[in-house]
Amino acid sequence: MSAPPSSRHRAPSPQVSVIIPAYNAAGSIGEALASVLAQTFTDYEVIVVDDGSTDDTAEVVRNLGRDEISLIRQENAGPGSARNTGIRASRGRLIAFLDADDRWLPHKLEAQVAYFHAYPQTGLLHTATTGRPGDAASVAVFDSHPRPPRHVFCELFHTDYVIATLTVMVRRDVLDSVGLFDERREVHVEDWDLWLRIAASYPVGYLPQPAAVRVPGGAMSADIEKTFRGQAEAIGKNVGTCRSGCSLHRAQPAGCLRRRWYRFYWELGYARLREGQRAPARAAFWRALGRRPLSASAWLQLAATFAGERSRTGARRVLAALGQPSALAQPHRDSGIPESLVDATAYRRARRAVVRTLHVAETAAYRLRAGERRRILFEAASPMSFAIFRPLYERLREDPRFEFWFTAGETWDVEKLYAQVGITRNVIPARRAVWLKVDVVINTDFWPSTWLYRRTRRIHLFHGVAGKYGLDAPVEIAPTVRTYSRLLFPNEDRLNRYVEAGLVPPGSAVGQLIGYPKLDALVDGSLDGGRILASLGLDPGRPTVLYAPTWSPHSSLNRMGHSLPPALEAAGCNVIIKLHDRSLDLAERASGGVDWAAVFEPYRDHPRIRLAAAADATPYLAAADALVTDHSSVGFEFMTLDRPIVVIDCPDLLAHARVPRSKVADLRRAAEVASDVPGTVEAVVAQLADPSRHHAERVGTALRFFYRPGTATARAVACVYDVLELEAPLVEAAAQARSGERALVTLSEG
Repeated sequence: MSAPPSSRHRAPSPQVSVIIPAYNAAGSIGEALASVLAQTFTDYEVIVVDDGSTDDTAEVVRNLGRDEISLIRQENAGPGSARNTGIRASRGRLIAFLDADDRWLPHKLEAQVAYFHAYPQTGLLHTATTGRPGDAASVAVFDSHPRPPRHVFCELFHTDYVIATLTVMVRRDVLDSVGLFDERREVHVEDWDLWLRIAASYPVGYLPQPAAVRVPGGAMSADIEKTFRGQAEAIGKNVGTCRSGCSLHRAQPAGCLRRRWYRFYWELGYARLREGQRAPARAAFWRALGRRPLSASAWLQLAATFAGERSRTGARRVLAALGQPSALAQPHRDSGIPESLVDATAYRRARRAVVRTLHVAETAAYRLRAGERRRILFEAASPMSFAIFRPLYERLREDPRFEFWFTAGETWDVEKLYAQVGITRNVIPARRAVWLKVDVVINTDFWPSTWLYRRTRRIHLFHGVAGKYGLDAPVEIAPTVRTYSRLLFPNEDRLNRYVEAGLVPPGSAVGQLIGYPKLDALVDGSLDGGRILASLGLDPGRPTVLYAPTWSPHSSLNRMGHSLPPALEAAGCNVIIKLHDRSLDLAERASGGVDWAAVFEPYRDHPRIRLAAAADATPYLAAADALVTDHSSVGFEFMTLDRPIVVIDCPDLLAHARVPRSKVADLRRAAEVASDVPGTVEAVVAQLADPSRHHAERVGTALRFFYRPGTATARAVACVYDVLELEAPLVEAAAQARSGERALVTLSEG
């Protein structure tokens, strides 16, 4: 084994700092350090923190005599304190953790550093582990194209996702942002507590190949009761973060916390029962049943607490013959509540078979009654949703075989939402929609989806292309994404990202390259901008600027939105203010708690400033000569008209909305960028004077972001017919496709 180069040949600040806390580890610290010194990546330092050992731990470290290794001694204060001491003394950009009784495989650091180079947005990276010490001499072959990092806070909070500390590498600036380990001894799960804080703000990466050897029963093993007391405290501490960062909590707040506490008490009871503590285990299972009274798993475990040892041994043998349970959820796989052996095998398989049979029988009976008639449910997440799927609805309603129903999430008054677009029949709230039997659900948002109790198929139209909130590849909601029969992608880039992230099988019918039906009317000539301007009562002799900020307390609306319209009007422009529908939500996370409708109400009767009333921005785009936005889908949509765009720089918005740098660059390359009101007005005036500026960038970006604009509706409609297994009326579809092709030629020619 070749030794790493000495410190005088390496950069003063190494790339990686390895932190090893040690307490009475004289018998194991040598092997742990040997596994670090055997790494194929050599630009590192090692800091061993002797946490008040009473044995020869420090002497073993000193006897190695390696320049890469520093030794710090402190009074015994626990692993959290020891790791923090090491972090504060370290110099590396990346921090890696190893316990004194564990080992690394040789390529561990090399693979992780390469991952951070490939995905610099990663906050924390971890790997799989192995329990076979003999593997320490092997060389792992790592994937040269690993999956990108994803947001896992929800899964981590519910312990559906496991991070082994001995595999973790984290960026130093991330620790500077979220803080270090909790040093209180009573916490006892200080690592999980820190991983939760990181996962709340940063994506987490994972390498599925083992890169470390976990040695069971080492000195760092935890006491059960202390571990669960610490876990309970960490749960309480992170409930607030759960409210803002957990998709389960947003959908069902009470159910989310019931699920979390059910799992806590189930695991506590199971751990106690394994230790022979029958009465305490019984108390824990009773509390689990208080959260989920119908849990067969909890009832079976509760019964086991009353059985004698002989009965329990016999039951374990029988259950073991039925199949081995997966005791802990593994990263990057779907998992649910922990289940007993019976729940995980015979019981659950039987229940699934019965449910599947009932669904098949009901669907067959429904099809016999309905014949060729098909029932379609449109599900809106907000008023803007209808603008996304309206082109499909308008085309499909020409077919008398279809019956349409409409619903929306609980945030909106469903009847008022659809009344805005003239729909009043078959409009039902989500609580009724869940019982409806339909042939297909069409929606535009993954997160607040209404899950029907009766089996159906689902089609998704994306509601934007700006790349905010991880929508370019939302691997954190992979189980939800995989329930869809079809995903109708607006462009090839997003389709490829979903394939690369494992959300869509390569070459499958699930991922359909469709385009953006909402834009067809913008480029096929069916919208008359002059007529729209006249309907707003605005002077056609003045240039018209559309101000369309995105929703967020960090958007340009909160920075300068109230003062920008009068400044643009003073420069000689008409101004249309188009608020995102979520900006009308008074919640802090949506609008910053500001009633923007009231702020702009005085402009309803202004001769040159109008507050747009409709949720769909498309008509206002058609009427505008220039657009001002921050970072929103309408910025890309407006490029299909090849007209001037000004982007207001909002760094906090880009960070909060997790916008990929590539998307930021794509929008700004085709626009002018300003940071304040005077600069925005100046940029608008300059671009109106020379509208050809950025022409090539606008047209090129539009064609990349919207697949064959002007033709998307025909493809989307054909996809619906395919899912419903119906013959489409080809004459109308072909006519629409020909009209769209003409629009495509016009846009391509500029």
